[in-house]
Amino acid sequence: MLLGVGLFAAAQHARAEDAPVSRTVGGHVGAALPILTIASPDNTFIGQDFVTVGVTPGITVHLDEHWSVDFEFIAFNKWMNGTTLTTFVVDPGVVYSFGSVSAGLRVATEVGAPRNIALVPILVKPFALGKGISYFVELDLPMFLRDNGDAMKPSLTVLFQTGFGF
Repeated sequence: MLLGVGLFAAAQHARAEDAPVSRTVGGHVGAALPILTIASPDNTFIGQDFVTVGVTPGITVHLDEHWSVDFEFIAFNKWMNGTTLTTFVVDPGVVYSFGSVSAGLRVATEVGAPRNIALVPILVKPFALGKGISYFVELDLPMFLRDNGDAMKPSLTVLFQTGFGF
């Protein structure tokens, strides 16, 4: 009987150590790199027309094993035609984890810019590094409506993001 209790206790201890790290609040930090922007009348391509790099911290609230709410902020530095511009985007959203990949939808606005709003579908592939830390790659497709003075003009950007989640 004592041997049975000892084996049961050892099995419980092993399961506790092997259990995935479960957090209610986590976050991420990374870098964003817009590749292409399609906007009438001007399409832009990285390297040819601009170079933009963003820093992407975020706070994630996990609602259950699949759903989370992510509060992301992006500080962009843009170099275009000899000028530099710094912008700040706030883009909270919801994310659903399918296990090996996650998908979500954010709502974004560029702070301090003329009237603008965006929907941002995202696709995320995390790679577990251990103890609740992961490396991720992400594809974002921000679809903005921006006020150009006469009307709201649409644009679509292909944006690559990478970083670490915790």
